Amino acid sequence: SSGINAEYGRCEKCNRLYPDFKYRLMLSVKLADMSGVEWVTLFQENGEKLLGRSTQELGQLKETADEQFDKALDEPLFRRYTFKIRGKLETWNDETRTRMSVFNVADIDPVKESERMLREIAQFA
Repeated sequence: SSGINAEYGRCEKCNRLYPDFKYRLMLSVKLADMSGVEWVTLFQENGEKLLGRSTQELGQLKETADEQFDKALDEPLFRRYTFKIRGKLETWNDETRTRMSVFNVADIDPVKESERMLREIAQFA
């Protein structure tokens, strides 16, 4: 966005203003559990789920209230979620890396989670 008018977006390449600008979201976050840590990427829909806000609302906060924007990004810290993650091998400059991206994020449902654990325990009994 150009900062001139939140209704317009400016293309950095051609230096033109376009009406009906819409923000897009891509988050890189570090997840941790008892097995270790992993950097993952969340795109639009899952980023909005994690942050509990629309991309448009986050964009407006970034343009007008940096402190509130930072607070919105901090809200999910140290909370528990269930993530479904997809890994993909990518090679660049003869270096192969695994790119992890989230394809679903949800709050933990304690009832479903305890039922799942009981089923797993029953398999070993």
